Amino acid sequence: MGATAPGVGGVAITVQRRLESLYALDPEAPVTEFLVDDAQGGSRTLLAQDGDELRLAVVLDGAVRTDLAQRDPRQRLDGTNLGALCTLTEEVSHFLFLLFCARAGRHATQLELELQGEVDKYLTAAFLLSLQNEGAVSLRLRELLFRDYRLRDGLHDESADRYHEASRLAFAWCGFLEAEYLRRDRLHDLRREARRFYRLGQREKLLRIADVA
Repeated sequence: MGATAPGVGGVAITVQRRLESLYALDPEAPVTEFLVDDAQGGSRTLLAQDGDELRLAVVLDGAVRTDLAQRDPRQRLDGTNLGALCTLTEEVSHFLFLLFCARAGRHATQLELELQGEVDKYLTAAFLLSLQNEGAVSLRLRELLFRDYRLRDGLHDESADRYHEASRLAFAWCGFLEAEYLRRDRLHDLRREARRFYRLGQREKLLRIADVA
């Protein structure tokens, strides 16, 4: 396992525990125990299964580690560290969702995994911005996360299409959460809706989004 850069481990565990609390998940071992050094560039979550044994590893790009270590988003989240926080949150989200599905004995599709990661990065960023700005969350956040983004070079067309679709779906779903719950200060109802959505299968999630879009 690679050494965690100063500050990065604290941010990763904060994100993990907040997601576990939001979705009423049993606490898992700290994700920092599964962080490995980046050898090829790019952040990703690695999964291997041997019978009943599930092995996970979370790889963080060196630039992400540096940005989070130098500019802690728990203290101030802005344009200098939003991208790094979102990358970290996506990987923590994948880590938790894969474990959740494994424990539930269900299969997670790649689209479902990416969609949940997109939703989780929005909710994590919105929560931190709300704490730091007396409850205010910019209307531009969804645009920044789900429309003003750039995929890394070298992705296969199938992967790129899946990321675009996950972003489109998350834009619609998070718009509903924002309008119905965040801007009306209905946080208890938001948690209940988020927990219900988390436990739906892919087909049911797509139908739910279609209902509110």
